[in-house]
Amino acid sequence: MKIIGISGKLYFNKDNQAIMQTHERIRKTFMKYDDITCLTILPTECVDYDALEEGVDEINTEKMDAVLDKCDAFVIPGGSYCFKYDEYIINYAIKNDKPLLAICAGFQSFCSLFAKDRTKFDMCETKKLPNHVGTDAHQYKHKVVVKDNTLLKSIVGKNEMNVNSVHNDVVDFELKDAIINAYADDGIVEGAEYPNKKFILALQWHPEILLDEDSNKILDEFINRIRW
Repeated sequence: MKIIGISGKLYFNKDNQAIMQTHERIRKTFMKYDDITCLTILPTECVDYDALEEGVDEINTEKMDAVLDKCDAFVIPGGSYCFKYDEYIINYAIKNDKPLLAICAGFQSFCSLFAKDRTKFDMCETKKLPNHVGTDAHQYKHKVVVKDNTLLKSIVGKNEMNVNSVHNDVVDFELKDAIINAYADDGIVEGAEYPNKKFILALQWHPEILLDEDSNKILDEFINRIRW
């Protein structure tokens, strides 16, 4: 049995209580694989995450590594907040060559980590571009151009693909070490990856919701790399 560690995301329930949770869509997506189970990775510090500015949290590395060491792969899902523990998980996955899939806000955390200028990205400064802000993640919103000689291209096997889009923040800056693998037709970065690893892939769109042919190729290949 392989374990996928899913980064917990901060939300508020109907009683306005702060909850660290796993997206139900993410859980259901991976529970369809018989040899896969999941756990939620929670922050290590006894602080109020709903009162923190994004990215200023601290990490007890001993506690965090105790959980990450038990995982065979990782998912950094979408959400409204990005914290340092997301970046810590990404770095851990790369260092230990464990598969990682980062989605939407997870993609933005990935790109922020590898930005040439780390001061350029700020999730508090939203850029609501009409071609990217959507309300129905089950529908196509725009196309992306997939770059040659990338992991993404090897998976989908095509130069263009349709994707959904429900994000307010955008990545429009250069990366270092990581490779950009997909752009929207307006130049916004839509995908990135880390080279020479088993599977380190970050996507701005939501394949776990769209679940079309290309999405299933990506998700299936993620699982295949976990099984290696």
